[in-house]
This record gives sequence, structure tokens and C-alpha cells, in this order.
Amino acid sequence: MLGAQAFLYLIIMPRKTLKLPINIVTARGGYTVEMEIGCNQSKVQLLLDTGSSTLAVETKNYNPEEDFYLKGTSYAQAITYGSGGWAGPLVETHLQFESHERKMTLKNGHIAIIESEQQDNFFGADGILGLAYRTLNRAYDLTEYFKERNYQPELTFPWPFNVEEDKKSIRTFKKFLKSYDSIKPKAFFTELEEHNICKNKFSLYCKRALVHVESNDYTNEELMADSLNQGWLILGAGEEHRELYEGDLQIIDVVHDAYYNTQLFAMKVGEMDELIFPEENTSRKPAKYSNSIIDCGSSFLILQDNLYQELLDQLLEINTDFVRHIEASDKAYKSGGSYKPEDLDLSEWPEIHFYFIGEHKDDLTKVTCTPDNYWQLNAVESDRAWFMFMQELPNIPNKSIFGLPLISDYFCIFDREHDENGVIKVGKIKL
Repeated sequence: MLGAQAFLYLIIMPRKTLKLPINIVTARGGYTVEMEIGCNQSKVQLLLDTGSSTLAVETKNYNPEEDFYLKGTSYAQAITYGSGGWAGPLVETHLQFESHERKMTLKNGHIAIIESEQQDNFFGADGILGLAYRTLNRAYDLTEYFKERNYQPELTFPWPFNVEEDKKSIRTFKKFLKSYDSIKPKAFFTELEEHNICKNKFSLYCKRALVHVESNDYTNEELMADSLNQGWLILGAGEEHRELYEGDLQIIDVVHDAYYNTQLFAMKVGEMDELIFPEENTSRKPAKYSNSIIDCGSSFLILQDNLYQELLDQLLEINTDFVRHIEASDKAYKSGGSYKPEDLDLSEWPEIHFYFIGEHKDDLTKVTCTPDNYWQLNAVESDRAWFMFMQELPNIPNKSIFGLPLISDYFCIFDREHDENGVIKVGKIKL
């Protein structure tokens, strides 16, 4: 029998939508959602990532050998990151979300099982749920490989390979896979929409970029109970959730559907008059598709080289002491230490404004990153301060990545059905 709160939820929530609790405790610097996998409805925590289309799970909380819904395929995947990577078979099984007696179930959905992993790629989560566009990362058909060796059955599960768990071995295995034909399986969210299970949009409500730790003595349960560490993933809806945002929604155009590619027009530091425009570094490869993306899988706000340098220069112009804090935080991050300042006064720091191309080419949408978001306090441990701006990544040239420090100040609706590429609608969150 339904409780009053659950019954009210079912009345209010539109059909084909689901409001799912998420948390930043499990992965420390990214939000996870609970998914149920297979015939046993094994519960796993998957890292949310709008910067990828990968759906993959480790086997610590899901045992594929006990899942009689599982169907093997002839496909394998190998994914490499800047500092990690994994390999494993692509299989089909039932994938499900559940909340307040309401379920969304995708039967025979594609998911990769991580069999070889260089390191803990997901920071305590059981895997990853990529929410980017139409297709998953490439999967390679090994039917020909199996035929050449008379290997039966011609399936990648059970996993027939022994790939050592180091970066070189996984990259070598990925190179081996590339010699075979590949497909791009449809992404999980795309399959939900195409099977008429969910509307083609989702929303995120987040409050932090790094887990908030009021006391180092807190248990995991106490951290989970901290409202700052909680959030929402809403499948199939957004605008109607006025309880999560205030004021009017603004629109940021998605200019390409590789990921949630956006076009940053300019940056402005505090009350400075000068607009700072992104400049492409011609000594590096040009950016693909656009000069920026919105990525909830990034704990940091990563700026193109010239924007990052201008940010530091203008902060220095406002207060010469600002750079001392930034350098100390950066040094602690690189050395594995902690920066715990006693004189960091965020009321002295400016807001950082970003102007994106809006719904139409002549429209500009202004969003703001506040000091209490680009400085995370009590971050990962009590009293620790963490500066959340970073300089452009070497392997992603000429691109700014707007991660959780910006997202966590806004209710973000990823409206994929608005037009051909979709738009991102943003409204200031209600805390």
C-alpha cells in the first residue's frame, strides 16, 4: 500500500517521468544514481556523466553469471581516459530505475561489463551512466576473430581475454579491437525515448562539486543525510519542477550533438568592464564541434588557456593575495595534500560570469559561477578548501569544460527534443 507522500508523488509526476535521488558521497566528486540490473535487480551506483555516452558496470555489486536475463553478444569495448581505462564485453540485460513505486525498465538494453580495469575509474561508484547523445562508444565485432580460432560460442561473455590491468595493456587491446568492424549501439537514454518509456529530456539538480564533509568523524550515512550532498535526476521532465528552481529559465543552445556542445561567447570577472573572449591556440589542434561543453562528469570548471590566464590576471588585479590562495590549493592538489586556510574570505572574491550563445544566434545567455561554488569548502575533508578552476586539458585542446562548479548553481534541463540538437535550460536553484 502506498504511503501519502508516494501517492502524492504519483499524482503530481507526469506520465513517462521519474524523479530519482542522487548523491555526491559515493564518488566524492561526481553524482551517482541507483540502477537495478538483471533478473536479480542488483542495485548499483552509477556515475552520471553528460560528457560521455558510456554505460558500463563493474562486477563488485552485480554478478553477470547469476543473471539469466543476460544475453551475450560478439562485441567488446575498450575505453581509455587520461589516467585510466577498462575493457570488457557488451551484453544485453534488463536495466531499471525505481522510485516511489514507479519504475522505468528497459528490456534487453546494452551495457558493458568491466572485466579489466586499470584503476578505480569511477571513484567508488560501480560504473558509469553516460547521458550524452545518440549512441554508445564503439563496440567491436569479434565474430571473425572467433571463427579464425574455432572458438565457440562466438560471444565475448564469458570474457575470453586476459588483459592486464595497466594503461599500456588496455590501450594495446583497444588497438587490437580497432582492426575489426564496429558499431555504435544506441545509448541508454536514447533507447528509453525510442521505446516510448521516457520523454526525450532529463534534468539535474546539484548543490556541490565535491562532497561536503562537516566533520571527519562523520559516517557514510551521516554524509548521505547532509542535504548539500543530495540532488535529483529527473527523467522525462524539468520545467514543471518549480520546487527546484526560481525565476525564469534561460536557454543555452546545444550547437552539436556529439556531447552537449555549447558556444561560449565571453567571460567577465566581477564588475570589471572588460569582456574576455575565447581565443584558439593555433599551436594546438582546433576544438572539435565547439569551444565548450556542459559536463556533469567533471568536478572542475576547465577553461581554455587564454581564459584561465586572464582570470588569474584579473583576480590579481582585484586583490594580490588571491593568487596565494590559488597557488596553495593547486600545490596541495598536485601533491596529494590538503589546503586548510584560516583567512579565505569568499565575500572578497568576485562572481565569474559566462555568456553563451542562446536559442538564437544573436541571443546571449549569462550564467554566473559564485565564489562559494568555485571555492569548495569542507571539500572531501573538514576545513579543506579547493579552488575549482583548472587550465585547459592537454588531451582536449581549445575547449572549456563547464562542470559541477557551474552546474551546481543552476537547475539544468537537458531538453533534447526542443530542436534538432536540443537546448539546455537553466534556472537558479532553490536550496
